[in-house]
Parts: sequence; structure tokens; C-alpha cells
Amino acid sequence: MRTKRTLGIALSLMLAVALTAPGGQAPQGLSTNKASVLTIAVQGRVAAAQPSRGYIVTWDGKPKLAVGTGGINYNLRLGDKVFGWASGDRATVGVAAEAVSGPRSGGEAWLAHASIGNEARITGGAGQGERGFVVGKFGSYVLLQFPEATVDTLSIGDRLQVKAGGLGLEFDGFKDVFIHSLAPELLEKLGLRVAGGRIEVPVVKSIPAEVVGQGSGGGSLYGNWHIQTCYEPDIKRYGLDELRFGDLVLLEDTQTDYGRGHYVGGATVGVVCAGPSDVSGLGIGVTAVLSTRFGKLAARIDPEANIAKYLGLPLSNRGGLAAAAAPAAAQAKARKPVTALKTNKDSLIVTAVEGVVQPTYAPEYSATYDGRPWLGLGMASINYRVSIGDSVYGWAQGDHVEPDVTIQGRDRPNPFECAVAVLACIGNEAEVISGEARGAKGYYIGRHAGSDDKVWFPREAVEKLALEDRVRVRAKGLGLKIEGFEDVKVSKLSPELFEKLGLSIEGGEIVVPVVMEVPGHIMGSGMGYQPVESLDYDIQTTCPEIVERYKLKTLRLGDVVAIRDHSGVYSPGRHVGAVTIGTVIHGFSEMAGHGPGVNPILSAMPGRIKVRIDPNANIAYYLGIKPRPD
Repeated sequence: MRTKRTLGIALSLMLAVALTAPGGQAPQGLSTNKASVLTIAVQGRVAAAQPSRGYIVTWDGKPKLAVGTGGINYNLRLGDKVFGWASGDRATVGVAAEAVSGPRSGGEAWLAHASIGNEARITGGAGQGERGFVVGKFGSYVLLQFPEATVDTLSIGDRLQVKAGGLGLEFDGFKDVFIHSLAPELLEKLGLRVAGGRIEVPVVKSIPAEVVGQGSGGGSLYGNWHIQTCYEPDIKRYGLDELRFGDLVLLEDTQTDYGRGHYVGGATVGVVCAGPSDVSGLGIGVTAVLSTRFGKLAARIDPEANIAKYLGLPLSNRGGLAAAAAPAAAQAKARKPVTALKTNKDSLIVTAVEGVVQPTYAPEYSATYDGRPWLGLGMASINYRVSIGDSVYGWAQGDHVEPDVTIQGRDRPNPFECAVAVLACIGNEAEVISGEARGAKGYYIGRHAGSDDKVWFPREAVEKLALEDRVRVRAKGLGLKIEGFEDVKVSKLSPELFEKLGLSIEGGEIVVPVVMEVPGHIMGSGMGYQPVESLDYDIQTTCPEIVERYKLKTLRLGDVVAIRDHSGVYSPGRHVGAVTIGTVIHGFSEMAGHGPGVNPILSAMPGRIKVRIDPNANIAYYLGIKPRPD
């Protein structure tokens, strides 16, 4: 019996050698040890989005607030171009899931065992029972794709289970070719073949080592490589702008066997899982699936080599190059006369952010600007009396009075850094996802950095809301730009609300309807902080003469105002001739340096914005929350 087995092994080895020997033989198939590969359940949970919490510095020294890493990205799917997403930086495809923390949680197992092509099942939340696939790994995330209708049901923290199989997978006769993070079923569909002693792999592109970036020194079972995109000429030279999420690529002179590093003659085949970056050394994310140090992998160029095809999933064709204007093209366009306002709204990343209804604080008397005792009521919780469109002034013992419902993020210790604070934009859809009011929809209406983010819901939903109920916002707007006015900073503004502001163009300037103009020198708390996307800053109301001179008591929550001689491009501050447009998010204050808070939504240097007085310029009317007066 032992003799027969030895003979069989020898014959198998001889056959493998014959099939892979050089000399022009016809390509042959491959076999693996898939029958002995374990299949094990591992669990994770939907991760929160991870935007930059401040302005990152790009390769050429410019500030950028980046979006797209982690979380639920509603409009990034297999087949979408990796370039062309506004403010995107290392944007991950599909749904990002992290390990479940806690004792004996198997966090490392989640990352190591999950393999591209494995089946994923939702085990908690509204989408329970729905299925999808693992499509990549990026950093500490496993990336998954579900049907679009299923993605709409997902919430941050929903549990997921992957039927993980792939760890330990090997090729027969090619022990020096490593297989990582790849399901046996998907491997068989790739159409690999042996020719000239090497395994031919269908890939969209072969990428030279000179543009391979961060990744060296990491482990081989999870994490990722970067194809650098910080040197712009490389993008066209190597066709990086043609890459799509899910494409297979070969990274030359790299090893991903026992670890990741540079190795002459080596090769790594990987799946594109994340978008480009403007940070030096970073770029398009690639999850390694095959690797060798010994020249045993060869690229067979196939423009359609995308895992969506092999998994039988529809290829998306949204976004892409048409949405990404090259700097030179943008400058040329800016020089042409602009007659109508258009934006890059179709290239915006749409992602889920969440908060919970935030309890109010216990009040205590404090001293006003002039030394009087003041109770200070009206921040946080559910405000049953004050809503967007109501007065900023006149509420009993009111101080910083906030409209409607206050929510606060929980994905970071500091609410200022939570995804909802950075990514949610005024006019975004908000939805209650827990409690008696579950399913109710409304709007995100702004942010007060004192107690945090504000949402509006219809009155019948507000009556059912409870403290700590969860609210999801479909965040869309970060990176919004106006064609021909790219130098006008758009902040915290949904494209849908932008189109309702009644903007027009006169003499090369954007005309903005506002209820009043405020001089920059009376602005106070919040000045100088950044990023501007997650703060408000106050019109000071602690000088009675100023209050009367500028009729500040007539302001309403939601009013659109113009701040003269102030720039709010990155952080608010003085700049003569500049204009910042904002919406009022909270009420008066008796505290020195404070007053009605303003969320900056548009800002430009001199000569790009002018205003038109409209007493009804209020987001409550624009969003249809209240009927517009005749």
C-alpha cells in the first residue's frame, strides 16, 4: 500500500513537471488542496466611517478633508472607477466591517480567515438573513458587497458572519506560490493556467515596483498594498485612472508570502479594494491574493479581469473619469463665462453616519457678560417647543437654544471627531432606526459644537422619539464644488439644498439671497478653529448696542446670513473683502463672546460672492419644513 502511494506521488510530481516545463507546451490547468481546506465561521460588525478629523496635508502641501474610508459607502461598488470621487482619499468599496471587540471575540480571526469570495450573512439588524460576498481587505477592515436594497437596511454596528474558507489553500505542484485571502471557489473561476513553468493570471494591469507604495513590513494574511498616486504623471503613464474597484492587478517585484516587501523577481497579484490618495506614499488599495518570490506568476492582460465578473455580480459603471476634472481642465473651465450653476454632485461619496438622541445637561446658574446670574436652558435633548424657522431670541432663561432634536455620535470618544460631525451636511436625509419612531424620516439641519448635531423630524415622529434612540444620516456633500467657481468653498451643504438656495450669477459673481449682512468684527466663539465642516461660530449678542444696530433679535433659526470681511474656507477668521455665507443653528447667549451660532456653507475671497437681501432666506422654507410666507 505504501509502495503504491509513493509511486502515485512520484507520478503526480513527474506530471506536474511535464506540464510546467518550458518549451512551448500548451497551457494546462491547475489543481489545489481545496478538499482539505477548513471552512470556519467568523464574525464582525459594520464599522463607522473614518473621515479625516482635520485637514490632511497632500503631497503638494494643500489641505484636504478626506472622506470614504470605512463605513457604509452607498455608491462605491465593484466596477466603479477608483478615481473621480469628490474629496475621496483611500475610499473603500462597499461595506467595511471590523472585528467585534471584547474577550475571546476572535478579532484577528475575522481579518485572517475571511477571504475574497466567501459568503457573508447579516446576523443582526433590519437586514438580518441577507447575503453578500467578501470583496477585499483594507487595513483593519474586511470589505463586503451586498445587493443595493440590502445595503439600505444596514446600520453601523450590525453583526455579520462570514463562512470563511481559504486559509491554507495551496496549488498542487506550486508550493512556492502563496494563496492568501482567496476563496477556493473564486480561485477556480479565475481561469488560471500553467504555461512555460509559470501560472498565468488574468489581470487588468501589471504595475511596476517603482509606483508600489506603503505596505512593506506588514503581514501577508490581511492589510493591503498601495499603488502610489501622489506623483500625477504616473497616473496617466501607467493607466491608473482606468482602474476599477474589484480589478485584478499584478504588482511587480513584490512578495506577499510570509510578509510584505520588495523582492526582485517576485510578484503579487491583488484585488483593487480602495481608491487613490493625495498623501505621499499612499494610493490605490490592493488586497493581495497570490504571491511568489521565484518568478512563478505571469500576467495575462485582460481588461475585464474583475472579481465581480467571476462572482457573477453586476458591474457598476457609475462615477469615474467623467466626474474627475484634471486641474488644468478645471482652470481652463474657470476662465470661461459661466451662465448657470452646475456642481460635481454626481461624484460625491454617499456614506452612512449615525448618532443617538442626546440628553440635556443639568443646569446651574452662571454669570452673564455683565455679572448677572443666568440659568442657561435650551441645549440638547428633544426640544418640543422650538423648531427650525423660529426666533433665536426671547426664550425664558434660554441660552444657545437649539431647535428640534439633538443627536451625538458615539463612534469616537470626542463628539467633535465623530463621523456625523464631519460628514453630515445640511439637507441630508435623516432616519430614526430604533425605538417607537423607527422609520421616521426628516433632515439634518446643522451642527452646534456645544452639544452637537441637529435633526428635524415631523411632529408625530418627535412625539414618539426617546432619548438614546438611534438616528442615521445619509451623508452627502463633502467635496461639493461649483463648476467655474472651484475657488468658492462649499461646506456642510447637501447638493439638494444647494439647488434650492436660489443662487444666480451676475458679472462673474455668485449672488446669494440672505436675510441680513453681519460685519465680521462682531463674530466670536469658534473663530480660528478647524475644520470648518464640524464647527459653528457665533454672532456675539452681549453688547446691547450691537444687537439693536444690526437688528439681531429679528434672526430666526435656519436663516441664511452673510458675514462680511471674513473667510471660512478652512477656519473662520478675518479677511477684508471676503464673504462667508452661513445658516443660523442656535439662539442668543448672555455669555461673553457668544450668540447665535452660524454654520458656514459658502465662503470666498473678494469678488466671487455678492448678496441679495431676502427676508425669507431660511432653510425651513427651502426644505419644505415650513410653508414659505407670501
